[in-house]
Amino acid sequence: MDDLLFTSASTDLLVRLMVSVGIGFLIGLEREYAKRVVEKDEHLFAGVRTYTLFTLFGFLSAFLSDHYGVWIMAASLLGFTAMLITAYTLTAHKGDYGGTTELSSILAFLLGAVCFDGHILLAIIVTVIITALLSLKLPLHRFIAGLTMAEIRAFIQFVIISAVVLPFLPDRDFGPYLVWNLKDIWSMVVLVSGISLVAFLFTKFIGHRAGIILTGALGGLVSSTAVTLGLSRQAHAQNATAGRTAAVGIIAACTIMFLRMLLEVWVVNAPLATRLIIPLIGIAVLGIVVAFALHRRSPAEETGSSLIKNPLNFWMAVQFGLLFMAVQWMVAYAMDHIGDAGPYVASSLGGLTDIDAITLSLARVDTTEANSQLLAKSILLAGLTNTVVKTLIVTTIGGPHVRRFAGIGFGVILAGAVTAFLLM
Repeated sequence: MDDLLFTSASTDLLVRLMVSVGIGFLIGLEREYAKRVVEKDEHLFAGVRTYTLFTLFGFLSAFLSDHYGVWIMAASLLGFTAMLITAYTLTAHKGDYGGTTELSSILAFLLGAVCFDGHILLAIIVTVIITALLSLKLPLHRFIAGLTMAEIRAFIQFVIISAVVLPFLPDRDFGPYLVWNLKDIWSMVVLVSGISLVAFLFTKFIGHRAGIILTGALGGLVSSTAVTLGLSRQAHAQNATAGRTAAVGIIAACTIMFLRMLLEVWVVNAPLATRLIIPLIGIAVLGIVVAFALHRRSPAEETGSSLIKNPLNFWMAVQFGLLFMAVQWMVAYAMDHIGDAGPYVASSLGGLTDIDAITLSLARVDTTEANSQLLAKSILLAGLTNTVVKTLIVTTIGGPHVRRFAGIGFGVILAGAVTAFLLM
């Protein structure tokens, strides 16, 4: 039995050692590629072999510290840091003031120690983050250089919304039907703002290289109604090619809205989301197929990339919070006074204004086996209603070419949504 335990412990230690080696090799691979291939710099401070030795150093320091005292780990880290400071001083005299390599070296040392301690998953996740940040140096610099002050403020405001305001809100129910909870309401504000901000920043990152389908799809994650309204106005009096291009972007935006709804429900109420996977993904597939079928390369393909504006500021978040509270009350009132038809009435009305508010409100209703089907159909009905609203926007604002091409897509989406509603 003792031999078996010894073998098991030795195998576990060996696995942790191999993970440590792999982490050092991966970070060193990225550093050596970036220096030798991307920057054409032959004066390499540390590459694949050296970073592997760094993680081994950290691993063995933690091993010896575990057996002979924590002072060994402290002395190892202090000596390692002193070596890096010396190396940085020498490179700084040559005009290279960047500290990325030195800092990543310290992290590699610490990751080796983390691996010895058995936190393998944490070490791997941190390694992925480190290598991603290191490899995205040039794209990140270009991205940051293209930001405006308003977009930087959006970052700051999102941090305020999520990290400053949310933790201090009371977590108790109040109001009519006890449907309001400030912490829950603000959590939904953070969720919707986060989805919109990520989509907006990704659109900013890819810029005008994006085709109209991708631009429309990302716009649908921010606001499909805004994309529909903007593209309809842009292509109102233009030719058939521009009208077809605008229609493709509109269809893509309105299609992705259903996937956004699925994501929101999944975050809030995963069991309810399982009932919506097939219908919502099925509708999205139909819409994307139609968008690709209508898509043709044309000089106007970049139309609409400027339509996706910064979706976030603090007051817009407050407005959404108030709207979400109103929709929550409407859902509770309809269910109390109308009965089983209440969610249908609420979803039909809510879908006319803001699809996020009604989707999240219905998803937060206490779900049982008896009402889950009703709630799922109500969420689908909200998406159907919102699509009808956008169809009316295209019909009244868009020109004849937009109406003709977008009408095909909306017809397929609405037919798919009605069929899914009837079959659920």
